[in-house]
Amino acid sequence: MSHQPPHGPPPPYGYPTPPGVAYVPAPVMMPVYPPAPAPPPPQPTYVTNYYYPPEHAQPQPQPMPMPVEPDVDWVSATTATAASYSGRAYVAGREGWDGSPLWVIRAHHNGEFIPGKLAPRHKAAYVAHAGKEVPVHSFEILLAKPYAVHWVASNYGQVPPGAIAAGNTHAGEPLYIARVSHQNSITPGKVHPSHQCAYISFSGSELSFKHYDVLCKTLPDTSMLR
Repeated sequence: MSHQPPHGPPPPYGYPTPPGVAYVPAPVMMPVYPPAPAPPPPQPTYVTNYYYPPEHAQPQPQPMPMPVEPDVDWVSATTATAASYSGRAYVAGREGWDGSPLWVIRAHHNGEFIPGKLAPRHKAAYVAHAGKEVPVHSFEILLAKPYAVHWVASNYGQVPPGAIAAGNTHAGEPLYIARVSHQNSITPGKVHPSHQCAYISFSGSELSFKHYDVLCKTLPDTSMLR
């Protein structure tokens, strides 16, 4: 004969239920979890033109600006070093006897700063002063780009607008750059306004001329801006 409890299913673990006791299964407690948080809304995407370098990136070297050579300039030289400026020095004339070029110089002499001439082929430089052709060995050479200067005819000590003041007398009067055609040469020299003439050094002497050309700076053309 089988022994079944009067109520409910068989007791656990095979033990009989005492008489008069009904087996009531215990409720099973299920864990309750809070609802999961809602996911964040999607963030908009922004496109920028900024570049953020790495934190430890090395700075890139910046290119050095190239120096700009002025259109008109003076450089110090001697008869021994002058040839190094060939191709940059302004050719203002030529020797009549061999056709070699003559450059414009200026040099200090007897308290004055005097425009004169340099024969680079012959390593000889001169200024005109007190009736003589005076040799000089240290001076300044005119460097000028061809488009930056031009010659203008003048006379009797006058100088046109843009004339290049290249020196001065001991009294402070400005002297300008001149050139004169004489005995098959074109020789650079000086305009002395108060003397109403230009002077060049030539064959050992200082020669004066009432008619001459004056070296002037070329002014920019502003007609296209109107």
